[in-house]
Amino acid sequence: MTKGLLGKKLGMTQYFEEDGTVVPCTVLEMGPCKVLQVKVKDSSELPEEQNKAFDNRGKRKGKVERQRRGDGYYALQLGFDERIARRTKKPAAGHVARSGVEDGHSYYYVKEIRFKELPEAKAGDEITVEIFEGVNKVDVTGTTKGRGWAGWIKRWNFRRQPMSHGTKKVHRHAGGLGRTYSTAKGLSKGHKMTGHYGTERVTIQSIDVVKVDTERNYLWIRGAVPGPRNGYVMVREAVKTKKKKQS
Repeated sequence: MTKGLLGKKLGMTQYFEEDGTVVPCTVLEMGPCKVLQVKVKDSSELPEEQNKAFDNRGKRKGKVERQRRGDGYYALQLGFDERIARRTKKPAAGHVARSGVEDGHSYYYVKEIRFKELPEAKAGDEITVEIFEGVNKVDVTGTTKGRGWAGWIKRWNFRRQPMSHGTKKVHRHAGGLGRTYSTAKGLSKGHKMTGHYGTERVTIQSIDVVKVDTERNYLWIRGAVPGPRNGYVMVREAVKTKKKKQS
């Protein structure tokens, strides 16, 4: 069964192994996360306390109770980084209250972790970094740093035009873009141009786990992770694991 957890990036440091090898590491604060909802393929797999839903029929009829429909897949909806009550909107607070968590607050970072089978956890349970004990590699998903509006060279690593030989004031321009004598005139779809650089969802696969600190809920992993300090990340057990070739 896939293991996953939400957290945030604290920063980078060094880890010294027993033989003196220095390992560059990123320290992640993982959880504890609350299970806000369990999603199932069929409604018959839901527990009784979560098998009900309501349809709003207006001011006269009000809310009408009905059986909750299945979601078509298995997943756990997790919440991380608690939001205080006065900054929580009523729909979010109601959703958290239905899961059995304390009423009046919600979470800043809410994501789903998908499973192939029905997960054992139930709504209201708390998941900590202990689930990664014994896991060697993980996949880390984060949002890259935003760099604002960037030009062709910075955003796509294009080469500039010559600084001499008659080139005037267009050294960092893109040059020709469209096609004149072609069946498909104009710009092609997805053409690389200037625009917003960064703030993209990126997943780094098969990162080595260096250390699991259950006391402070820290996960030490080898190398860098996308995003700034205190940026939210989602960590899952690696899907692809490289096997060493036998010589």
